[in-house]
Amino acid sequence: MEPISVAQAAKALGVSPRRVRALIGSQQVPAVRVGRRNWALDRSSLQSQGRRGGGRPVSADNAWALLAELSGVEVPWLDVFSRSRLKRRVLDWEWLVKALRFSEPRSAVHRWRVLPSDLPKLQDYGLVRSGLAAPLQGLDIVPNGNELDGYVSPKALAQIERRLRPAKSADNPNLILRVPSRRWILSQGEVAPPAVVAADLLAHPNSRVARAGRKLLQTIVCR
Repeated sequence: MEPISVAQAAKALGVSPRRVRALIGSQQVPAVRVGRRNWALDRSSLQSQGRRGGGRPVSADNAWALLAELSGVEVPWLDVFSRSRLKRRVLDWEWLVKALRFSEPRSAVHRWRVLPSDLPKLQDYGLVRSGLAAPLQGLDIVPNGNELDGYVSPKALAQIERRLRPAKSADNPNLILRVPSRRWILSQGEVAPPAVVAADLLAHPNSRVARAGRKLLQTIVCR
C-alpha cells in the first residue's frame, strides 16, 4: 500500500478534495482514518476511478431515478424528457454499472459503532436495510448479522445519536447509516429494493462484494 493524502488523491484524479471525501463517504474508494479528521488512501485503489472515463458523474437525483425506475417506483422529481432519456440509458449495461458506481453520493453516510446489544433496536427507527445487511434471495453474499447497514431519516439519525451514543471514530464500525437525498427509499419497508441494495454493494471496497452487487444488478436488468 502506498498511502497518500486526500489532497494528493484529488490531484491524481483531477477533482476537488471535497469530491474525494464524498467518494470516501459513499464507499467508492477505500480509506483509513488518520486522527479525527484526516484520511489515508491507497494510490493503487484510485486506478479504477481513473479508468471510468471523462465527463461529470451522474447526479444524485439521476442515480436515484435510475434505481427508482429499476424498482418500479415513480420519479416525480424529473421532467418527462429526463425520465425518457434515463429509461433508454438503462438498456446500456456497462453505462448503468458505471453510472451507479461513480455517481455523486446519493446519501450522507455515517459509520458508527454501537453496543452489539443495541443493534436490534435500530429497527425502531425505521431502518431500511441495504448492503450486506439486506437478506435477499439470489445474493451471493451472506448477510452479516453482526453489523447493520441501512437508510434512515435525518430525524431518526439524530435520535439514534442521542439515545445510543455511538462511537463515531471507531476503526471497526458495526453500523452504517445512510441519510438519502431522496426520501422515497425510506417508505420501502424493512429492506431496500434489490436495485438499491445492488448499487450499495457496487461501491463496496471488497471486490467480491462488489461483484455480488454487479451480478444482482444484472439479474434485475435482465428480467
